[in-house]
Amino acid sequence: MTLRDVAERALVSPTTVSFVLSGRRDMRISPATEERVLQAARALGYRRTAPAIGVVSDATGHTAGEILRGCVAAAGDHGHAVLAAHGADRPQALAARGVRGFVHVSTATAAYAAPLALRGRRLVTVRTAGPAPRTPAVLTDDTQAPAVLTDGTRAPAVLADDAQPPAVLTDDTQAGRAAVAALTAAGHTTGIWLAGQALPGSGARRLSGIRTELRSAGSRLAGHVRCDWTPDEARTALAHLFGTGVRPTALIAMNDRVAMGAYQAAGAAGLSIPHDVSVISFGDSDLARWLHPGLSSVDLAYFGAGRLAVELLLAERVRAGAHRLPAELRARQSVGPPSR
Repeated sequence: MTLRDVAERALVSPTTVSFVLSGRRDMRISPATEERVLQAARALGYRRTAPAIGVVSDATGHTAGEILRGCVAAAGDHGHAVLAAHGADRPQALAARGVRGFVHVSTATAAYAAPLALRGRRLVTVRTAGPAPRTPAVLTDDTQAPAVLTDGTRAPAVLADDAQPPAVLTDDTQAGRAAVAALTAAGHTTGIWLAGQALPGSGARRLSGIRTELRSAGSRLAGHVRCDWTPDEARTALAHLFGTGVRPTALIAMNDRVAMGAYQAAGAAGLSIPHDVSVISFGDSDLARWLHPGLSSVDLAYFGAGRLAVELLLAERVRAGAHRLPAELRARQSVGPPSR
């Protein structure tokens, strides 16, 4: 028994059947037509596969993986499947599958605009970098999408069918402060360097938190090695720094991949972690557990953001207000007291 069989019995198009059975309420289908479709489905014993949520992601790597993992976990709790696509050109394919709603993971650093294929649909966005809308709005064909935030910005997020704006937040600024607090607790007050560019969005907020916490401790960054957030770039840049004779007592890496490059450069320079230099990072990816010694890293709660995005998407009514997901330090063996 297929969806087309239901359409023929109800004297409607397969698209109309898909809209009715997936719970779409934005297509102006009359109550009489909706009831005719439901009766046809019951009479034919038509059973849909598990309802699905679409996850459309612009992100890659650890961030995207953790958000998707959180979405899958929450969807499974509600008996839903997850259909995933990557890139701005893919939402239309998922939209045609009759999914119940969408989570859009956006890496845009500018104001957010929903992909055309997602406008007018039930939608929550997870923002990993850019600013959020400053005013709440119901998502329609000519409005910007609201956001579920992972970057600590105070801003609204709304579902497409509810004008009350919830927001899910993790806090890069607080994460920056947590990294510094771990170093100062170990006795570091001078010689703290930052490795990695302060990229717009999350990187800039981490830097803000780092500076704020250092000021509160009566200190400041001793220096900043500006490199891409990759192991190779970090290794090259830090090898140059160590080659000049500069010896930081501690390095704050902008992410775990930068920290990996720091480990490699320190090893090549004959420096021991954490005896000669402490290293702390952000992201708590698998790298943090694989490196030796284990890397202390601040977990930015991407898994929780994905999970909560789905919970909001499936809620009968949106829980208004902010839902903050705090960053949390995962302490391992890469931070110790300064050796000098």
